[in-house]
Amino acid sequence: MRQLLPFYWNLTQLQETLLLMLLGIDICNYPIYETFDINNLRSYIKRNNYGRVVIPDILPIIIAFWEEGRKTLEKLSQTDYIITPVRTRSSSLDVGSSTENQAKDLKSASRVVISRSLDAFIKLFDDLYDTQPDFRENCNRQEVIDSIVHILFSAVCQTHGMSIEDELNSKDTVLTNFELEHMSISAASSPIDTPATERSFIGDDTMSVDSATHSPAASIMKRGGTSALMTKTSPHVTNRNAIFTTRLRSASWSQTHSSSSTKTVKESMVESLIDFIVDICVQSVVDPNCKTLGGLALVMTALPPSTHDQQLLFESYLMTHIAQNIKSTIQLDMDILFDNRILSNIARFAQVGADAVIQGRFKEGGAEQTYDLLATILEILHSDYLSRSSSTDQAVSLIYRSFNRMILVKISNLENDEVDKSKIIAFLDYCIHHQKIILSSKNSDVDFLRCFCYHLYRYLLSNDENVREPAASMWKLLVLQKPDHVTGLFRIKAKGFETEDLIEGFKQMPQMDSEMFFRWLDSCHVELNIIFNEHICKTWENTIIVEQKYSRDTLRNHVSRRINKLKKLQKREAYEREIMLDYTSKTLAWSQNIQNVETSRFTMALQDIDGHENFIRSEWSRISGDLFRERAIWGPETTPTNIKWRLDYTEGPNRMRKRLQAVSSSKPVTYLPKQMPRSSTDAAPSLTKTKSSMSSKSVADVDKELTTGPNYTGLEQNNSSTRLDESSNEDEDTKNDANEDNDEIVYEEDKNRKVMRLLDHGDMVFDVYNISRISGLDACEGLLLLCKNNIYLVDNFFQRSDGEVVEIWDVPKEERDQYLILLARAAGVETEPSVSASGNLHTCRKWGTADLRDVFKRRFLFRDVALEMFFNDGQNALITLNLTERDELYSKLVSRVSVHEDSGNTIFGGEMDTYITSGLSNTFRLSSIFGSSTLYDLAQRWERREITNFQYLMYLNAIAGRSYNDLTQYPVFPWILADYQSPELDLTDEKTFRDLSKPMGAQTAERRVEFADRYKQWGETNDPAPAFHYGTHYSSAMIVCSFLIRLEPFTQHYLKLQGGTFDHADRLFDSIGKAWESASEKNMGDVRELIPEFFYLPEFLTNVNKFNFGVKQGTGEAIDSVVLPPWAHDDPKMFIQKHREALESDYVSENLHHWIDLIFGYKQQGPQAIDALNVFHHISYEGAVDLDSITDIVEKTATIGIINNFGQTPRQLFKKPHPARSKMSSDPMVSGSYVFQEHVEKLMQSQLLMPSDGGCYIEWGYSDNSLRLYATDTGKVMRSKGK
Repeated sequence: MRQLLPFYWNLTQLQETLLLMLLGIDICNYPIYETFDINNLRSYIKRNNYGRVVIPDILPIIIAFWEEGRKTLEKLSQTDYIITPVRTRSSSLDVGSSTENQAKDLKSASRVVISRSLDAFIKLFDDLYDTQPDFRENCNRQEVIDSIVHILFSAVCQTHGMSIEDELNSKDTVLTNFELEHMSISAASSPIDTPATERSFIGDDTMSVDSATHSPAASIMKRGGTSALMTKTSPHVTNRNAIFTTRLRSASWSQTHSSSSTKTVKESMVESLIDFIVDICVQSVVDPNCKTLGGLALVMTALPPSTHDQQLLFESYLMTHIAQNIKSTIQLDMDILFDNRILSNIARFAQVGADAVIQGRFKEGGAEQTYDLLATILEILHSDYLSRSSSTDQAVSLIYRSFNRMILVKISNLENDEVDKSKIIAFLDYCIHHQKIILSSKNSDVDFLRCFCYHLYRYLLSNDENVREPAASMWKLLVLQKPDHVTGLFRIKAKGFETEDLIEGFKQMPQMDSEMFFRWLDSCHVELNIIFNEHICKTWENTIIVEQKYSRDTLRNHVSRRINKLKKLQKREAYEREIMLDYTSKTLAWSQNIQNVETSRFTMALQDIDGHENFIRSEWSRISGDLFRERAIWGPETTPTNIKWRLDYTEGPNRMRKRLQAVSSSKPVTYLPKQMPRSSTDAAPSLTKTKSSMSSKSVADVDKELTTGPNYTGLEQNNSSTRLDESSNEDEDTKNDANEDNDEIVYEEDKNRKVMRLLDHGDMVFDVYNISRISGLDACEGLLLLCKNNIYLVDNFFQRSDGEVVEIWDVPKEERDQYLILLARAAGVETEPSVSASGNLHTCRKWGTADLRDVFKRRFLFRDVALEMFFNDGQNALITLNLTERDELYSKLVSRVSVHEDSGNTIFGGEMDTYITSGLSNTFRLSSIFGSSTLYDLAQRWERREITNFQYLMYLNAIAGRSYNDLTQYPVFPWILADYQSPELDLTDEKTFRDLSKPMGAQTAERRVEFADRYKQWGETNDPAPAFHYGTHYSSAMIVCSFLIRLEPFTQHYLKLQGGTFDHADRLFDSIGKAWESASEKNMGDVRELIPEFFYLPEFLTNVNKFNFGVKQGTGEAIDSVVLPPWAHDDPKMFIQKHREALESDYVSENLHHWIDLIFGYKQQGPQAIDALNVFHHISYEGAVDLDSITDIVEKTATIGIINNFGQTPRQLFKKPHPARSKMSSDPMVSGSYVFQEHVEKLMQSQLLMPSDGGCYIEWGYSDNSLRLYATDTGKVMRSKGK
């Protein structure tokens, strides 16, 4: 505040308010006046008896106002100062004018107004200082005194300040010089000022002591110099370098005048300030309770950094006013000398004044002022008025000591041969005038009298009769008033030397006339010269030496104290500067934050408008799509010919995905074969072209345009937020009330507005997790919101550690999922935000809490960081998150999975009663060891033919961690058939089937031999990597995508793997028979197995989207739909039906356990895998590599690429040989079921159960072979009948 508030110094109300705060006055209680009048304030304070300082820290602030006012007055006093117009405030000081013609008059008027206003405040402070002890105590602080003196110093010395460092350097030089021995400095020089050679004594030709002025030069004695001060008769006279230049004044104070070098103070404000400071000093002298002259000491040490000359000038100026004020105070109230405490303080001040004169710190008439003051005091002490006073001898002795020192200083000044004799005469007249106090009995300083007599004797020897006469008169007074001292003066013990005649001669001096005395003096001049020049003069020399030493030590201490003060001041200024810099930086940051907040609010408003439009557009697109889709209320009557289809991920019974969805695309994309030239207009899409179907300016474009500016960065950093919790999802009424009370809450909740608007009305957020949703080869970062009623998955949002929800592209990469970034880097693509088909960047998927069916722990890239959730509507989601959060989220999700009474509500149906009754779909429990009861019961059910081969394989894949959502861990099914040439399929012939006891790499003898040799040769090398049979895998993302290449979205996944184009037509999957030949016999790098779609989805075999796959190079044959075996009769449905029949055939049922041993069982790893030629690359096995332990980014990226591209071996479920399936009984009564094809008529009988009103309907085909009766209106099960 001391740095900033003074800028408004001209606001008198502000100074008034600060003064009220200083005294603890409530500003509300102070009357409001139309115009400012200091008398109103003065009377209010006096009337209410306010004087106690409550907030002392405000004092320096008010004083800083005075400094600013002084600077303004100084500017106004300059002739070239231009009055500039300023905006005036009510009751403020108008310091400028806008009219040039009136500038001069206004300048003068402004000076008067400013000076009077500040003068009024200073006088009020002075009054409070005199009358209020508490106010006086707070003003007598060094910081306050420093501030006040700084103002006056600048006004008196006409200086604009000096740096602390410069003065410290000069003071250090002084202290260094003090340490030098035999230092000789000119008497007219100063240890601090310019060199001695540049300063010479300038004689004063003034004939009167009363009107004497002084040269700026000063004596050694005054400066505390180190050179000896001597007389002409001293043996050291030839070494003398200087003389005293201090001069006496007459006893009359009115005859003095200030030096021309001192600035003439004309401003009333500065005059009041002088009075205030002098009052502080005088109060410390005349206050009986003050024993240390504290106020005077504070003022004398409060000088700001400046040159030595400026300091001497100011001290002289100040001492002059203080001495004058003390003299006037004593003359007006002589009773104060009755108080010994005050008299002691006056004696201390006299000593300070004498020291200042001798050391040169009290220049410009300092000696005269001190003489005059001390003479006045001593005259009062010897008057009849105080004849009965009990003044202490110690105080009077100290005053006499100072007075004597002043006389000796003058005597030393008169020793120059060139000095005007009139000055000596004046000095002697002065001594005669004050003979009463000089020769008083209380003046018992023998050394002073000896020195005084020594110089009086020298004056008796003068050739000038006008000098001899007053000297003789003074001797007569000495003989009369101090005969004993005179007698003691001549008692000198010297061999052969008698002084009795001399003593007797001086005693007769009062009876002698002048002529007789001088004749006697001439007759005894030899003896007198011996006494005075050889004996008494030593006292004078010793006195000079003592004074010089004392002055030197005092000055050294003074300089040391000054250095310490400057260092403290330097530290304080550095601290205050640091505070101001910190305040300035924080204020700038604060103002910048405010600007950023306001800018960001505007930016957010633009984002809200654009985001809202996009949200409405996407919602309308979704709604209109539902209204106009096929079989909808306004759907097309006929199917369009150019419609595109994609596989819907919704799962039906037995986890089969059979539903195709029509893809609405405003801008269809033509995928090109690899051998065809690519044009710039029809380039194949890559991962970075996901947004190609969007409008010219999508939400992402707008958001990035608005958020990449410099102001948006500050929003994310400068606004704290809280996590989405219960409080952020309160009811609308409660939230509105809270928002009215606290705008900050409104703003903080606005940061989550995009997420909150996606929630159902009244839903409440419990937990928020940053997740990555895995879908095929795509990975989209987003949020999982665990709410009261629903579970939400929202794409492309991220919650920072401070709880703020931001767009995913605004998050630094180091805060995002590093493994997804490395995975994208390994694939050679960029991590772009996922965009839905409708162009929505923030796709939201929602399920009710009650719809959560099962939760499984999964692995992603062999890391335990994934969860797979299954819902009642057939949807599922695979997400990854932090390991610790994964376990926490798993526990919370599992607690929401209800225990199903209806066994068909789990993804496994009703075949796992033990599993269902546990209520927890824990994958790790199912896959721990072979002896697990749950897994064992599942195998037992398959052995007893209670579940089909397809169901059992789907269960094993799910338990082993295989998922539709991760193409690198896609469910794996075996090749069943080996006959793709016969016109009809004979399922009773063993040759029709493959050898399920051997992997695909060992289906022929030649392949077995070659792969065995490869393993053996690898083992003979020095490669540290474990040996393997196959360099490729039987299940990988490329294998899955190549099988499903004709069906979206797998077409896009395939293109991503291939760099945006289809592979050569000769290498595409176009024939099932050729694929079998390649995998089983012809291609040593192909050992692939099948996927579940080969057993239930005929659409993937047909080029329903009319993709251009190109033509084969050899034959020119165009690649279109998959070529089916002859026994399928070119009907994909027929192929799927017969292929499924083959899977459920007796041969497969009897041998499927061998294949299970290879893929999920004991032949997967270890010696049995080696014997079975079933060893793959070691990285494909679970636990072979720990990605978290790899620190090298390059190595980690390469490892992720291998895992992602090569394929992953399923988790090993069985450690022992899997039991074979029991043979099927032909008796339906024993097996508990009928063969569908042979007993269709029995299913037809079920129509009899359907009510005639259509209120119910029947469903079948469930994995538990149950028949269920549903209510048409509610869709709930009315009755279920198992086998």
